[in-house]
Amino acid sequence: MSNLFIPIKTGFIKSLRVLWLLVKVMIPVTCAVQLLDHFNLFEQAAAFCSPVTSWIGLPGETVLPLMLGFWSNFYASLGIIGGMSLSSRQITILALMLCICHELPIESAICRSTGLKIYQSILLRLITAFLAAFLLNAMYTIIGG
Repeated sequence: MSNLFIPIKTGFIKSLRVLWLLVKVMIPVTCAVQLLDHFNLFEQAAAFCSPVTSWIGLPGETVLPLMLGFWSNFYASLGIIGGMSLSSRQITILALMLCICHELPIESAICRSTGLKIYQSILLRLITAFLAAFLLNAMYTIIGG
């Protein structure tokens, strides 16, 4: 009986440590997203980011689901995307970016335990997401779709 108890206890303690790490990251990020939404800063961000999002075939309004997905979670993004009128091409590009680069604070904090610095993880994933979206948009343009 005691041989079984030790791994369960160890796993439970490790799970609590990871949970505490996630709570320390998720609560401030969620509060920040709510503040940005409350002060209508997402509308200003859409106008500001429109030139960049046009390079990847997305309208400026998609900055809201992108930011929510990057800094919060998929479900917030899905709620916004459901209310937008986007083409299948735009939804595919948006989904690709969110799959590569979602929940940055949480996953970067977890990656930190592997030795990767948080800013390196965030930069790597952001660059990869935008490069993949740019290439997918280029493929759509060449092939059609």
